[in-house]
Amino acid sequence: MSIEYNKNKKYSKLELMEMAFQESLLSVSEHTDKPDPKVGAILTTADGKILATAHRGELRVGEHCEYTLIERKLQSENLQGCNLYVTLEPCTDESRKTPKRGCSTHITKARLGKVFIGIRDPNVDIENKGANFLISQGIEVEDFNPEIADKIRENLKDFINYQEEQKLIIQQKTEEKPVEYLKQSVLNTQISLFSSNAINTFIQYSKAEFSYPSPEFNDWAFAFGLLTKDKNELIPTHLGLLLFGENILQHSIFKVEIDYGNGNTEIKDFESPVATQLPRIIDFVKDKALKLTIDRSSAKRETTADFPVEILREVIANAIIHRDYSIENSTNYLYIGADKIIVRSPGMPVPPLTVEEMQTFDIPSISRNPKIMYVYNRMGMAEQRGIGLRNLKHLPEYGFIKPFIKLIANILEITIVRNIAILPELKENTAKLTQEEQNGLLFIEQKGKISVKNYAEHFGLTEKTAQRRVKDLLDKKLIETVGENRWIKYKLKE
Repeated sequence: MSIEYNKNKKYSKLELMEMAFQESLLSVSEHTDKPDPKVGAILTTADGKILATAHRGELRVGEHCEYTLIERKLQSENLQGCNLYVTLEPCTDESRKTPKRGCSTHITKARLGKVFIGIRDPNVDIENKGANFLISQGIEVEDFNPEIADKIRENLKDFINYQEEQKLIIQQKTEEKPVEYLKQSVLNTQISLFSSNAINTFIQYSKAEFSYPSPEFNDWAFAFGLLTKDKNELIPTHLGLLLFGENILQHSIFKVEIDYGNGNTEIKDFESPVATQLPRIIDFVKDKALKLTIDRSSAKRETTADFPVEILREVIANAIIHRDYSIENSTNYLYIGADKIIVRSPGMPVPPLTVEEMQTFDIPSISRNPKIMYVYNRMGMAEQRGIGLRNLKHLPEYGFIKPFIKLIANILEITIVRNIAILPELKENTAKLTQEEQNGLLFIEQKGKISVKNYAEHFGLTEKTAQRRVKDLLDKKLIETVGENRWIKYKLKE
């Protein structure tokens, strides 16, 4: 039995995502010794008409719903260009036992046009690989609406927790695969270069059943990818030295600069181990930089507004967890001044994310480095999966406008404005802002979209005065119009 639907109706993307979630709730478990994922899928025409629905185990216990749809229910249909909505990332051939093929292979063979994915599979051997395989085959990939993804994640919490626990279980694998950067061994290094303090902190928070140093730790570290073997000698990998090494890989440095004003700055390099970088950085900046007293002249000192430490922690954590560590000529960078905060992290957005999508802040958590994400999650230093940078959209609630995100070569830069008066500078507009213009911009940002009447009522102005002030912001290209004629509204210009 599946969810009911109208085969003649054209459903919206949001409706289909919600229906796929509801379909997943019907899934049939196959194991009694471990949690199985509840997965639902819907195949539609390109314009949103439903061809069929399926859930895991619907026709046969253990059968994946993508296989049920493509190879069983719609086997005789031409599915080229059709869309698939599935609540869990499709698996790959490598994650299946021969002769079974991965769902991503069945999707490719069916020549589907687009796949909407609810959440990425938490299995470290699948996470991002299914989506990236589809993209490599020319299939467009888009993630579910974040609110529906959160519901899927909550429904799969037992399965997700189980998969996270598996990363602490020794599962040695011998198959030959191209060696990714983080898995590569680092010549002329040894396990003694690991930090005892960092490893024991991780062991404490993860509740692992081994100690350090010990043969049991070495076995786990080898299975997890922190160590490789060469002629029975254990050698650290890039991942191992990044997470737990002591000042070995220079590009793992997180450079922090605090600008106290009037030419006074303080610069500090936070070196490895990456596993404990975040709390050290936060301890350094929270008292010195989140409430700055700036010396703007010899006679006057000015204090900036407090900045929420929890949001700064999230931005820094994302820079550490999701940067591209194969870029060895760049480091993470944090600048904190009275007017702005800048965070730079090497690496392009993880496909299929784009900078434009990131600027909406309604994005799923897609980890470039799931093992670093896992370590941070186990140590309680990263938000739960799915939150990512989404809390940045709440900055207007603290009195700040939403950040700016852009790419500079292969460096992702996030700029958070602490002093709205510098907005024209960031938008390459030389005009200066009065205090009333700053207040107006912050009001528009907080509301998202406003009418002249809204502006007038909020500031106690006549509509004629409000119209003039809104026009000034429009002329300075700081806001833009939405809609037409009497339905016209204004929002902050992208």
